[in-house]
Amino acid sequence: MRTRRSNVKKEKYQVLLALFLAGMLSVNLSIAWNAVELIRKGYPDFTIYYSSGRILVQGLRAQLYDEATQYRVQQQFASGVSIRQGPLPYNHPPFEAIAFVPLSLLPYSAAYCVWNVINLIFLMTLLFFLRTALPGLRSISAVAWLFIWVAFFPVFFALLQGQDVLLLVLLFTAAYVLLRRNSDIIAGCCLGLGLFRFHLVLPLVLILLLQKRTKAIFGFLMVAIALGFISIAVVGWHGALAYPGQVWQMERAMEQHQTIFPLRMANIRGLLASLLPTASKLESTVLIAVLSLALIFFAVRKWKTTTLAEFDLGFSLCVVVTVLVGYHTLAYDLSLLLLPITLTLYHLFGKREPAGDTGSGKYERVNDAGGAGLYLLIPILLLFLSPLHVFLAMRNEHYNVFAVVLLFWCWALSREIARSSRKNVQERSTSQV
Repeated sequence: MRTRRSNVKKEKYQVLLALFLAGMLSVNLSIAWNAVELIRKGYPDFTIYYSSGRILVQGLRAQLYDEATQYRVQQQFASGVSIRQGPLPYNHPPFEAIAFVPLSLLPYSAAYCVWNVINLIFLMTLLFFLRTALPGLRSISAVAWLFIWVAFFPVFFALLQGQDVLLLVLLFTAAYVLLRRNSDIIAGCCLGLGLFRFHLVLPLVLILLLQKRTKAIFGFLMVAIALGFISIAVVGWHGALAYPGQVWQMERAMEQHQTIFPLRMANIRGLLASLLPTASKLESTVLIAVLSLALIFFAVRKWKTTTLAEFDLGFSLCVVVTVLVGYHTLAYDLSLLLLPITLTLYHLFGKREPAGDTGSGKYERVNDAGGAGLYLLIPILLLFLSPLHVFLAMRNEHYNVFAVVLLFWCWALSREIARSSRKNVQERSTSQV
């Protein structure tokens, strides 16, 4: 009788969850429906990738970062964008532009659609990687997982804008699985491939360095050097050396023109912009650096590998910290949280796995968080509220409020890591007796 009541209660919660996710997906799809004409005209961020590919096709690789060239090329396919008096600047590393050369041979709208199909393939590949590490995920179909993930506003927004961040999510996921198996060199290579968004990769690489995972750093450096040479081949020595300064100038120009500014960023930089609005540029920079390093050292200290549960929760904490300390964290960049969200939910509701080996002993997953699970669920629930994202990003323009949610999540994850560690010590003591 008790089992029957439990099953009924479980089914009730599953129905409520499905309705909640369907509601969030409906909000997302309604935004997409209203944006169809804007997409056709060339408003999405995909413009920068498409134009970079076209610039290379036209043999103008030395002018890849020249604003006049970018604007002229963008006017060829996005002349209907009334809000732009100049180019939507391509500010990614030179090597990434090569990947968009094939797409630039297609009409803009077709290239945008093909790129989003590729992004959906990235999500399915991500699921394949996760299922190799977390077999319990196989109990939910791939279609259902896609439904859940696209209901997550940052993922939907990345698709809407035609952004490249979902490839980075895939690379982070591959790195997580490989680190879990102690395949550190290949994991480092995966992170190296993510240098097209270096501001979101380098914090995690620094965490690995402080964790003394030297093989991962070696793999990262190998790929970084290779991509450096590819960039030189694309824009030449002068262009490659000038790139960092050009990116910084673009960042300053976008802030001055209120195109992108800290209040729209869900990170430490954005949060301090609200807390200390009168601080000088030097004061803000120093404080951002200090707090970022403090969070990184906090993540290093908390990330333990004694059990698989602690490894997963610790890696989740590292990814959340990476998003918080990233210098340029916009709504679609929160797609990186897809991995810690999945790992956290699996920790709370996944079935107990058989003992495994991560290279330093036998481990067993701990997933009975009890009441502590509420603290882990609150930030996930808030992050899944599409109306909240829309309000903060498009109406209120204080998206930095999500930094508070992420800081709370960091605390909740560290609390759960400590609880799991204590439980593991108790179980070992009991088994010895």
